[in-house]
Amino acid sequence: MGRILSIVLLVVIVGYVLAFFTTHKEILAVVSSTQGVSVLDAANAVSGDFNETGTLVFYPNNIGPVPYIFYQNQSGQTVAKALIFSSAPPVNFSSWTGARIFVAGQINSEHVVVSTITYISAP
Repeated sequence: MGRILSIVLLVVIVGYVLAFFTTHKEILAVVSSTQGVSVLDAANAVSGDFNETGTLVFYPNNIGPVPYIFYQNQSGQTVAKALIFSSAPPVNFSSWTGARIFVAGQINSEHVVVSTITYISAP
C-alpha cells in the first residue's frame, strides 16, 4: 500500500512540474534569453517607446536575479518584459518585489531599456 502511494505521489509531483513548465514556457524562454544580452547591445537595438504600469517580479538566472515588469497589454493579455538599466537601478531595488511600478523606456524585443522607473505602491 505504501509503495503504491509513493508511486502515485511521484506521478502527481511530476505532473505538477510538467504543468508548471508548460504554463510558464514563455516566461522561462524570456529568462533564458536575457543571459547573453549586454546593456550596450540592448541600448543599440532599441525600437519604440514603452510606458507601462505593472508589477515588479524577479526571476533567477545563472548571472543573478533578472527584474521583469508584468503588465496587461491593449488586448488584456498579461505580458512580461525584462528590465535593463543603462545606469544602476534604484537603491534597495530588490525590496520592490511585487510592488506596483511605472516604467518608461525603449522596447528592445522582450526587454525594456529603462529610462525611468517609479515605485507606485506596495504589493
